[in-house]
Amino acid sequence: MGDSSAKMLEGFRKEREFMEKVRQCGGFDIEHLMKAKPGRCNFASLEITKDKPAPRYIVLYARLGIHKYNMIQGTNLELHGIEKYNVFRQIPYSIHFVTAVAKDPAAGGSLVTFQTSFYEEVYGVKRLSCFIARPKPGPHEEDNAYNLWVQSDDESDDESEDKSELPEWPGENAFDDKKHYYVVKKSELRENDWIRVYLELAFLVPNSSIRSLDLSKLVITKVAVYTSDEDMALPNEKLNARNAIFYIKYEYCPNENKDHGCKPTRDGVAIVRRKMDKISGDTTLSFQGDCNWRDIFL
Repeated sequence: MGDSSAKMLEGFRKEREFMEKVRQCGGFDIEHLMKAKPGRCNFASLEITKDKPAPRYIVLYARLGIHKYNMIQGTNLELHGIEKYNVFRQIPYSIHFVTAVAKDPAAGGSLVTFQTSFYEEVYGVKRLSCFIARPKPGPHEEDNAYNLWVQSDDESDDESEDKSELPEWPGENAFDDKKHYYVVKKSELRENDWIRVYLELAFLVPNSSIRSLDLSKLVITKVAVYTSDEDMALPNEKLNARNAIFYIKYEYCPNENKDHGCKPTRDGVAIVRRKMDKISGDTTLSFQGDCNWRDIFL
C-alpha cells in the first residue's frame, strides 16, 4: 500500500472517530470537540451573534422543529431566537443541529432551550426530515439524542420510504371533494402560522441563492389540505393529519428594483407533503416550488 493510500485510510479513520464522538453528544454541544476535528471532515459549528445572525433557512428549521414538537405534545411554544447550529454535509444530504430558545406562552412567556435536528436530502424533490425536536434535557435527565440519530440513519436508508415525486396541482373542482380536501379559512391561517413556514421553505428551495429575496413579501391567498383519512370528525382536523398534502397559492410582491423600477406582483403555487411516523414521530416534509424567480430580482 502506497503512502498516499495509507494517509487516505488514516484520514477516514480519524473522521469516523471524530463523528462518533459528535454522535455521542447528539450533534449539539460539541464545541469542545472542534479543535480535534480532522481537516477532511465537512462538519461546521457556528455560534449566533449580533454580527453573525442565523441564516434564514436555519430560522425556518428551528420554527419547523418547534411546530413538530407542538403537534405531538399539544403545546404552543414559539421561537424566541437562535443560539447556535452545527451542520454535517455529505452529498447528497446534510444534517443540521439547531439549538434555539423557545418561549412558552402557557408558562408566562418563560424561555426554554430547544434542540432540533434535520436530515436534508435533495433528489429532485427536496426532503426535510426532523428526527429530534425537544427542550434540551437537564443535567440529570436522560439524553437519547444519540439513539434518535442512529435510528434516523437506519430509517434514511430504508428503500421503502416514499421518495416519489410530488403530485400535480389538483383539477379545477377537486377541492369540492370534502371527504379528502379542506380549504383553510383565513382565520385559521393566522392560528396556524406553521403553514407559512411550509410555504417559506418551499419558496426558498429554488431561490436560496438570490440575496435580495424577502420572505416577508409572500402573501398566502389560498390553502387546501388533502388527506386520505376519511375518519376525522371535523373537516379542519385535516390540518393536523399525520400524512397530508398542502396546496398553497400565494403572491410575491418584490422589492423595488433601482434599474427596472417596481416589479409587478407575481402569483405562485407550492405543494408540500407531510409525513409523520406513527411510532417515532419523525416528520418529513417534501416540497418543490413552482419555478425559479430569478428574473424578478435581477
